[in-house]
Amino acid sequence: MSTTPPDKIAAARPRLRHDRLVLGLLTAALAGLVVHHTLTLPMPRNLVVASPRQTRVSGDASMSLEKTLLERFARDHGVNLTFVFTDTPEEALDLVENGSAQIGLALGVAPEGLTAREFKAASQKTKVAYGPEYDRQPIYAIDWDPGYFPPEKTSGALNELLRIAASFSTSPRQAPALPLDALHLLLPFVAQVHDTAPTQHVASYRFAWRTDVPHLNKAMHKFWDNVLSDGSLPVLRERTLGFLPEDPDPFEMGILRHTLASDVPPLHRVIERAARKWHLDPYLLTAVIHQESRFNPEAVSATGVRGLMQMTSDTLEQLGVHNPDDSTEVIFAGAHYLDMLRTQFVDLGYGAEDAMLLALASFNVGQGHVLDAIDLTRGNRQSLPSWLSVRQALPQLEHMAVAEQTRYGLCRGGEAVDFVDKVRYFTYAIRGLILARTQGDELSGLRLALAD
Repeated sequence: MSTTPPDKIAAARPRLRHDRLVLGLLTAALAGLVVHHTLTLPMPRNLVVASPRQTRVSGDASMSLEKTLLERFARDHGVNLTFVFTDTPEEALDLVENGSAQIGLALGVAPEGLTAREFKAASQKTKVAYGPEYDRQPIYAIDWDPGYFPPEKTSGALNELLRIAASFSTSPRQAPALPLDALHLLLPFVAQVHDTAPTQHVASYRFAWRTDVPHLNKAMHKFWDNVLSDGSLPVLRERTLGFLPEDPDPFEMGILRHTLASDVPPLHRVIERAARKWHLDPYLLTAVIHQESRFNPEAVSATGVRGLMQMTSDTLEQLGVHNPDDSTEVIFAGAHYLDMLRTQFVDLGYGAEDAMLLALASFNVGQGHVLDAIDLTRGNRQSLPSWLSVRQALPQLEHMAVAEQTRYGLCRGGEAVDFVDKVRYFTYAIRGLILARTQGDELSGLRLALAD
């Protein structure tokens, strides 16, 4: 008779395998239920957006590419957005990574130099996805005026410049560096900038979002697929930031501040009355006069036109100007002419915004040449081309091979585009200089916008 005890462990193994199998099936079923529940949950009605506090983002939507895109996303998906502003892009991404925000604006800090596998692994680890790069800005370094050093306590545009520079500079107070778009948007309001120079670095602009928020990841990928394929991004970029010049010019901004401080105040009531009568933005009308003559009534252009608004004698006569040396008559005539041009483009079917930009181009180069550019762009299509398309066509009218096929022939189309961009930029700067120094929006506030 055997004295070996029965192998109780061996006998228990089938039951143990059975229990483990049951437990595994229950776990898988539970995980499936969780996944199913997550997938069937609707997207949250309220989403938090973490954004660096930069001029491009924290301004109104008409000036912000990012806000306009986010408003489109919110409309498409019926959600409400709450913005939380941070001092740096890194802090904005930290809020997304720790789940305090569902969407982040990754301005200049999205992963670069990673392989596709590393990029995907980094996204999965933090449950954060990055969208496609929709903008890229060179980083510019700036020099202060000789002998100037920012004080310990700063405010306004200078404080914002230093805050943004902290993300891109090792010593932002001594040698600030910041993206070109931010520099352009701040330059009119920081008189202490002496010079600028490009560096070898760039800022990459992307959206970031949580991948574990129901339907957000899928919705964001689909949203960006649509934005990149429907042609709306270049139009949106032109509408919001298309007026920014290629190179920052502190000297030009100094001239503008001097003009506002010394030449505009005596005429501000005339400008306000003319703008009100012809339903124009008084800041835009001021910008047109600055661009045309720097408020010098004796200014003469290369083509021989003279005066504050550089209109031909024929145009002044048609507008009923009796004394071309009378600043009031000339300003009212110029405002009237801009309104006439705008109205004609509205009558063609253009919206108010494009009509105003086309009117500005016509003010500079003549309406016939702008109509030629519209025809070049339109071709046989029935729809009207946008200002973006027209601005691309205008420089072509400088070439005889193109111009001889048009009704009005050769023109300085590139100058017309530059004129529109300058007026838009000066309008932005003038409005900001006034509103930054006063509680109201009247041109009398220009007396406070003194140049150093």
